Amino acid sequence: MIKLDLPNKPAQLTDEVQQNLTDEYKKNGTDVWNKPFIKKAVQNLAFGKCCYSEIELTGGGKYMEIDHFYPKKLFPDKVIEWGNLLPSVKTCNVTKGDYNTMLEPIINPFVDNPKEHLYIENYRFYGKTDLGKLTIEKVALNHRTQFVEKRFEIGDKILEKLEDIKFDIGVVDDKRLFARFIRLLKENTRESEYSASCSTIILESEDFKVIESYFAGKNLLDDEFETIKNDLIFCALPK
Repeated sequence: MIKLDLPNKPAQLTDEVQQNLTDEYKKNGTDVWNKPFIKKAVQNLAFGKCCYSEIELTGGGKYMEIDHFYPKKLFPDKVIEWGNLLPSVKTCNVTKGDYNTMLEPIINPFVDNPKEHLYIENYRFYGKTDLGKLTIEKVALNHRTQFVEKRFEIGDKILEKLEDIKFDIGVVDDKRLFARFIRLLKENTRESEYSASCSTIILESEDFKVIESYFAGKNLLDDEFETIKNDLIFCALPK
C-alpha cells in the first residue's frame, strides 16, 4: 500500500448527477457506481492497481471492484461521493465488506500515509500502529495465496537481478551495466505492481548498496537515478 493523491472528480460527475445517482441508489438499490465513466476514473486512481494490496486489476482473471471506503449500506449518502470510491481487488473488498470505517478507521490511502502505520518484512505487512494492524486484518493484506506468495515470487526475481548486476561489476561495461540497473529500478516504482514491497526489498538489499556505491565511485549516479531512488523511498515501508 502506498500513499495516493486524489484527483478532481470526473467532469461528468456533476453535483446534479451525483445527487440523482445517490437518490436512485437510496430508492432502488441500483449499482449506480458502475457507470463506465466512474469505473474508468476509479481504476486510474491507483495506476490500475488495487489501492490496498497493489495487485494489478487487469489480466490473469482479475478485475476491479469498487470499494466504498465508508460502506454504502451504512452511509448511503456517500454511495457516489468522490473519494469514497476506491479501486479494489475482490479479496480486499469482500474481506472488508460492510465494516464500519467511520466507527473504527483503517488506512485510507488518499488521506493517510501508509508509511506511518505499516512496515514490510519477509513479504508480509506488520503494523506500526493500531490503525496499521487493523488495516492488515480488514483488507487481508497478508492473504498467503493471493498476495504473500506473489510478493515473494516477484521479490526473489528482483534479488536475483541485483545479484547478477553485482557479479557483473568489472566484467560488463559500466555504462551498459548502469543502464541495466536503472531499468530494474524503474520497473519497481509507484506505478508498478506491489511497489511498496518491491521498493522495500531493493532499498534494504545489501547488493543494492554495493551497486549504488560502485556507480557513485564512477560518477554515474545522475539526476535520473536520484529521481527513481526518491520514488522508491516514497513507496518503501521500512521497519
